[in-house]
Amino acid sequence: MSRQTRNKNLGKNHKKNHKKTGDGRQGANSGWNPDKQGATRSENRGENKRESRTNKHENWMWGHHAVKAALENPRRTHHKLYISRKMGERLGDVLLAPLKNNAFVMRPGEIDSMLPDGAVHQGAALLSAPLPAHDLADITAPAKGLIIVLDQITDPHNVGAMFRLAAAFGARAVIMQTRNAPPLAGAVTKVAVGTVETVPHVLVTNIANTLLELQKTGWRVTGLAGEADITLEQAFINAEAEVIVMGAEGPGLRKRVRDCCDQLAKIPMPGSAASGAESLNVSTAAGIALYEAVRGM
Repeated sequence: MSRQTRNKNLGKNHKKNHKKTGDGRQGANSGWNPDKQGATRSENRGENKRESRTNKHENWMWGHHAVKAALENPRRTHHKLYISRKMGERLGDVLLAPLKNNAFVMRPGEIDSMLPDGAVHQGAALLSAPLPAHDLADITAPAKGLIIVLDQITDPHNVGAMFRLAAAFGARAVIMQTRNAPPLAGAVTKVAVGTVETVPHVLVTNIANTLLELQKTGWRVTGLAGEADITLEQAFINAEAEVIVMGAEGPGLRKRVRDCCDQLAKIPMPGSAASGAESLNVSTAAGIALYEAVRGM
């Protein structure tokens, strides 16, 4: 698609933005920067640095899958999109047009400066409002299927992996604690490859009390613990409405959370004594638990 065609599709007055830079080339932001009509590349680079300093703790998302899924999610409110011309063509006008004056074409290197070191953005960075959580009551009835509960799992990569697993195994929701949940942005959405937008999440103030509430509505709560007496296969016989509780790597489930589970179950690891591998990454363990639960249904 030509630059002139894209500019026509994305709003009014875009032709004004085709000013030449000092070296005779069109600026990288031509056509998608109505806030600074005719701005040069250097002027916009300075604006990018200010954006980076101002918004470094806000809800940035990056990467093709994460940004595309967020743009397709009507529950999201978007503030600004910084995108390479190639990625803009890949996403298409249908997704980009609603952003109106909040979409800006940038070189990939300019997008780099706005994101954390090492962020693989693929030419897309999106600043959005936090994704609204669902109410617990909305996802618990009827009592059937799977729910994942994260007990103080704060690593963004692990949380993102949990959403991806939840989507793969058809879980009803991911439940997290309000004060220890990472923002559903950044590395979480990148690892989740868009599933943060499709799997409901619930934020609660007290995990243990939430488990008790789930039990009252017909859900069976199973916590993963290496020292448990039964295996996951035994725990999920005749599975129907299952809550799987995952604790943080190292400390595992907190005591009161453990006490509020109907049962504790373990992953049998016959090679752990010889190899010294006493535990698994929490997302790997969650994948095994979800598989066993689905197999038992």
